[in-house]
Amino acid sequence: MAEKANNVYESGQVIIRENSPGDCAYIILKGKVEITKIIDGQKVVLDTMGPGSIFGEMSLLDGRPRSATVCAVAPTVLSIVDNRRFQAILNSIPREVRPLFASLSDRLRHTSQMVSVLHQRERLIYSASVLAHSICGVKGQPRERGRAINLRDLVYESCRVLAIDHEKIEGIYSTLASTSLALVENAAQEEDRLFVITDMDFFSGFIDFLSEKLSYIPGFPVPGKKYSVLSVKAQEVLFHLKNVAGALQEDSEGCCHYDFDRYVKDCVAVLGMGVKEAILSLQNLSAGGHVKLKKFSEVVQNKAVVYRQDDISQAQLILLQSEEYDKIYRQISPR
Repeated sequence: MAEKANNVYESGQVIIRENSPGDCAYIILKGKVEITKIIDGQKVVLDTMGPGSIFGEMSLLDGRPRSATVCAVAPTVLSIVDNRRFQAILNSIPREVRPLFASLSDRLRHTSQMVSVLHQRERLIYSASVLAHSICGVKGQPRERGRAINLRDLVYESCRVLAIDHEKIEGIYSTLASTSLALVENAAQEEDRLFVITDMDFFSGFIDFLSEKLSYIPGFPVPGKKYSVLSVKAQEVLFHLKNVAGALQEDSEGCCHYDFDRYVKDCVAVLGMGVKEAILSLQNLSAGGHVKLKKFSEVVQNKAVVYRQDDISQAQLILLQSEEYDKIYRQISPR
């Protein structure tokens, strides 16, 4: 690609700003840049790029303002490609292929614009879920493991608290009621319909799951990683830990101590895992608080995996719940 003079940027220096006019593209010769966008008033990191990458070409393709801000995060050297040279490169491409570049630019722009919309929708689902659970817990009528509340009252209270229109919040509750989380009970009079959370504990777990699933969105609380850390192999490891627990030495508190080296060898021999898989699965379980890793266990005189059988049973339940919550999330999440 033809080049203009090189530019040097120090770490922290802004190269291009979102919504500013764009008349050139950049090739990174040395260093690193961070691409960010303001979404719902928050700065969101979209990508980082290193040597050989090109950015800023979208404005040259469609003539519209920059879609994001690019900032150097290390001393960076750039090669600049101006509009005249960029057009010369495009002209060298077969005519029938050129419309593909414009189509690609439109899709990228549309995706960038949709990020904010999707985040708003996901935030609303989360906020409405938290609010419904809280209001049902305080004002709802007991229903076995769940609670029921007048749908109209719930919608009115949600509109007041969340400051959104009636139709939008009612749509969210209708969406939740289409899953196993809740249902709407019809009545002779429309104003007497009930919103029923079928299982308050299960619904509460889904809220925790959402906070982990959506933690990449600015403004969400730091998740406890109860659900998201469980890897695909975690189920096999959990069953294995439970099966061998009876043959392991226990301490005075009833905790099993599984020699770490033996654990790895057993996973390779019994479960057919690789060493890396066995260790990563264990780290996932440890991060979720389901097992503990001790650098030195006096029980086995070595590094050990320490856990109670009840902890493993609880972890298995959480893993099954996580799978169910993920199905619900895919059912209600924005497309």
